[in-house]
Amino acid sequence: MLTKEEILAAAEPATEVVNVVGVGDIRVKVMDGFARDALQKTLQDQGTSDSVYFSALIVATVVDESGAPMFTPADLDTLRSKSAEVVRKIGLACSKVNALGDAQTKEAEKNSEAIQSGSSGTD
Repeated sequence: MLTKEEILAAAEPATEVVNVVGVGDIRVKVMDGFARDALQKTLQDQGTSDSVYFSALIVATVVDESGAPMFTPADLDTLRSKSAEVVRKIGLACSKVNALGDAQTKEAEKNSEAIQSGSSGTD
């Protein structure tokens, strides 16, 4: 039987360095319960558009070398104001590391691809 300490050690969130094509390496942490709760609250409060979803996911999971979050909830709108394609790429990497629902990830990818194929890239 596992001890309490062994269970807690096994449940420690992992961190993974991921190369995001066209962007570079990022460090992504598997969400703990607090980060997942914060992500869900943001999505409940602000909706589940791609810009909110991927930006909130970045806030919840991208960490620095020491494992500290790189972004705070105050950075959500700043991320939303950046290149949707770059934020999407980073968000998809975060989603994969966190094994978020394939259906949600595939739907977000599909929505992003539909938007991309229907846009000219110019205003």
